[in-house]
Amino acid sequence: MPGHQPVQVDLKDRRVQYTHLPLEMIDSGDFRQLLDLWNRKRGSQRIPARADFDPLELKMILPRLMLIEVVDDPPDFRYRLAGTASRELTGLDWTGHSVLDLVPRQHGLLLWNCLCDMQQDLQPQYVSLSVISRLGEPLRYRVLRLPLGCDGETMDRVLVVQDFGTALPLLRRYFDRVREAQVLEAVRDTLQGSPRGP
Repeated sequence: MPGHQPVQVDLKDRRVQYTHLPLEMIDSGDFRQLLDLWNRKRGSQRIPARADFDPLELKMILPRLMLIEVVDDPPDFRYRLAGTASRELTGLDWTGHSVLDLVPRQHGLLLWNCLCDMQQDLQPQYVSLSVISRLGEPLRYRVLRLPLGCDGETMDRVLVVQDFGTALPLLRRYFDRVREAQVLEAVRDTLQGSPRGP
């Protein structure tokens, strides 16, 4: 089945790194419960539908839950729902935004390509994600992504849950600095009379 096309990633940019982990390595109780629920909901189909899930079943993870929608024209992966934890962490409501709007830019590009892979193989993804702090240390957290599709065969949504663990305070400071740097860059570009293009 044709899907969205991968985008070019700068392999020298190490500010964000993804490490795909086997599902057997899941050590979070919430992640394990959600994966088990996803498997029960899909039954004999390759993937379950969003409508198969009762919001009450997801109550334990709602603050850390995000729902990404697959958009066909033009091709995009857009956040349809973002829990309070992601808003508190990044200071933004991601609802309606493309994954390509993530910062640093490398983050969005890597996620786009992961979602392209998922669109093809319809397999869950368990990922260790690292962002590099100003001091050069990696700040790690884990993410579980689960494909959804109303026909059981075509991915139209992705259920995403994040586990920030003990890195949450440091990650908050990291994203605060990233936002500050973006504001300064925008001001500098405006003062120089060369606003950045889309």
